[in-house]
Amino acid sequence: MVSSFDLTFGKLPFNFLSRDNLINEICFGFCSDYPNSNVYIISGARGSGKTVLLNKIYKEMMSIENCVVIKVNPDRDILEQIASNIYENEDVKHLFIKKSFSFSFHCLSFSIEGKTPVSNVKSLLKKMLDCLKKDNKKIIVCMDEVTNSKEMKAFAHDFQEFIGDGYDMFLLMTGLYENISSLQNNKSLTFLYRAPKIYLEPLDLNDIFVSYSKIFKDKSREEMKKLTMLTNGYAYAYQLLGYLYTSVGSINKKLLERFDSSLKDYCYDKIYENIPENELKILKSIPLSGSCSSRHIVDNSGFTIKNISVYKDRLIKRGILKDEKGIFKIILPRFREFIDIKSEFDF
Repeated sequence: MVSSFDLTFGKLPFNFLSRDNLINEICFGFCSDYPNSNVYIISGARGSGKTVLLNKIYKEMMSIENCVVIKVNPDRDILEQIASNIYENEDVKHLFIKKSFSFSFHCLSFSIEGKTPVSNVKSLLKKMLDCLKKDNKKIIVCMDEVTNSKEMKAFAHDFQEFIGDGYDMFLLMTGLYENISSLQNNKSLTFLYRAPKIYLEPLDLNDIFVSYSKIFKDKSREEMKKLTMLTNGYAYAYQLLGYLYTSVGSINKKLLERFDSSLKDYCYDKIYENIPENELKILKSIPLSGSCSSRHIVDNSGFTIKNISVYKDRLIKRGILKDEKGIFKIILPRFREFIDIKSEFDF
């Protein structure tokens, strides 16, 4: 049987379980005549589907007539990328082909209308934004996996200025909790605190069950339920288990070994490295079942309720933990077992 599941990170898979509510929220926000925010931030653990969601929204926004949607690399000069991508967009390129003066910046070279010579890419971009505004165009900039880099900090300052000047410019970015937190902690970038942050929750288990049942139609309902429960709603686990089950054909020791190995190599090692010691203590105090009461954590971690509340909130934002009426649950599948094995061999 040929697998219809895709393990390529960031690629929009054939079997994509849509998060329609989030897609609609962001697209509606960007398209509104009176947007509540010019920035949306998607955060979550590795493998939670941040990049796939960004790519889906990118494609949705591309179909909207008055929007110019571009992707940029947050680790390179961002303003230059934006200017270049806007100019190369066939739908709006005609707005910038004028004879008033020529502009050349690194590999970017063209003519644009204006009376004052342009000396830097920021001035050029403002002139381009003026042209787009006159034509009632909005600019949507998409950035994946942002960090607290000098390029990102410089762009955030410029973006804040563009918004203050009244340009129809919007930003959609994804990032790990620690990277987003580090970026917005810059004193001069406090506007990021006010930006809506979407912390990705697990996929709906019913959606996963229906998907598996359609693909593996000759398998029993109980088998598909077990396969679904193994994912815990973790986006990468949904694709991975579907891929493994296609080749193995049953839930057995071989499948679980390959499942654990792939989770470790492609997600969990990196996730584990970025968990601070005190948050790790909270996770280690949770039994192997993966869930317990807050009282159990107080009794086994050495922390007070106040400490636990702070660390719990951070773990929730990292996409590792959830709190259901005082019951703490690790939402990454088999991650509690991984922590025990990892800790045993940490020297």
